[in-house]
Amino acid sequence: MKAALLNKRGIFVRPGIADAALNVHVDGRHLWTISSDSGAKKAGILVPWPDELLRQMDGRSQFEVRGENDAVLDSRALAFGTSIQPIVLKDADGRVLTVNKWGRLTHGFEQQSREEKDRLIQRTSEVLDQLRDFGFESFIVGGTLLGAVRNGDVLPHDDDADTAYLSKYSHPSDVALESFELQRDFEALGYWIVRHSVSHFQVMFKTDSGHIDHFVDVFVALFKDGRFYEPIHVDTDEISPDDIVPTTTLSLGGVDLAAPADPEKWLAACYGPHWRTPDPTFTFETPDETIRRFHFWFGRQSLHRLYWDARYQSVSELRGPSDAVKRFAAMLPENSRVLEIACGTGADARYLASLGHEVLAFDFSWVAIERAKAEARSATVDFRVSNLYDRKEMLKLAIELRSTKEQTYIYMRHAIDGVTNSGRINAAMLCKYLLSADSFAFMTSFASPGRGFDMERPQTWHVPVHSIYKTANDAGLAVRISRSHTELSSEGKRLVTDSIIERNTES
Repeated sequence: MKAALLNKRGIFVRPGIADAALNVHVDGRHLWTISSDSGAKKAGILVPWPDELLRQMDGRSQFEVRGENDAVLDSRALAFGTSIQPIVLKDADGRVLTVNKWGRLTHGFEQQSREEKDRLIQRTSEVLDQLRDFGFESFIVGGTLLGAVRNGDVLPHDDDADTAYLSKYSHPSDVALESFELQRDFEALGYWIVRHSVSHFQVMFKTDSGHIDHFVDVFVALFKDGRFYEPIHVDTDEISPDDIVPTTTLSLGGVDLAAPADPEKWLAACYGPHWRTPDPTFTFETPDETIRRFHFWFGRQSLHRLYWDARYQSVSELRGPSDAVKRFAAMLPENSRVLEIACGTGADARYLASLGHEVLAFDFSWVAIERAKAEARSATVDFRVSNLYDRKEMLKLAIELRSTKEQTYIYMRHAIDGVTNSGRINAAMLCKYLLSADSFAFMTSFASPGRGFDMERPQTWHVPVHSIYKTANDAGLAVRISRSHTELSSEGKRLVTDSIIERNTES
């Protein structure tokens, strides 16, 4: 009896399998490593193909699942999609993609050339140098530190670099202000920064073709009330300042990089007592108390960003303008200024611009904005990477648009039904500050959940009508539902509403 079985739904792991990890290969190339621990259950378990991988697989290829010593546990041809050609999993630059431990398609180090790895290591050194030039003790952490200690090189299953700096403060508000200032310092030097929380941002590096080559994570580390904190996971009283500074150096791919004074103590605090044992399927089991503390202190501004990046990356054909934007356009005065929130790949923004309107459109997915810019051609649209979850960014945008006397009309197509309440409140805040007595916001949103509702798939989310009224009312806005109808979407038949949002002249 085979210990693991491949099928179009995933990998069925039978009970009692002894291998710690199973490796899935496609046409002889490593694709994914999964944990077999769950196979110990009495009935076994099905490990489904990740959604992001399923969206990319189109063709017929030979799949294998291998166990200890590369022994083949199952092998069979599987077909996905409509193509009869071998499945190709590559990014826009032709680089081979693998599935990481979070189920995301990535350009992992296992598939990268020595030149590509060395390029990331040099960029990591560059970021550390900049942090020191800005006056911070900085050092490698996470998988980067683990690779340096284990074998002096990047880990095969990793796909980025991790660094941290020691904050000069302990109060979360001071740490936040310090982090924002640090971001401005990097941006003043021409670096592209993507922020994930008040305590975490990434320094992004592009290829010559304009696509993402690598990114370097920058985390804050701080001591507060006798404990050491480093979001997203480390929360311990087992590390003292002497364990962090003065920093030591470790070699990574032949390059000396700054590391915590006691690297092994940091690794034990992050990965637990068994950190020396390689486990490519390892994922953090962060205590709820720690998650709540870090979210309360530093927020979270990247919720489902990777999900949307993956969806926009995998869309092969860009859609034309929606029916919703045509309804909105029919209501606009000529040559209006329009702000589109969560514009995706920009089809509606381009349509509005083609009608002569001045359009500023933003999305927090850099993949969507890159594709939107590439498709703009003759349509002049100010496309930007900006984050609805980041209130600081939204206030800055409101100030920019309010600095002129020109009135702004706001367009939101499925912009708030795929975000949490904090994003919806920020959208209402933009409407509050930008709408004049004569302008309005047009919003179309799902009012019923999608088929197979899933908290990890924002496309299945919805916003009840009463929530729209409440959020608007709390911001001093008035709402009227101008249209309500059912629509067949990728998530089944759903109720869709058009809302007109205006300043509340009675308040």
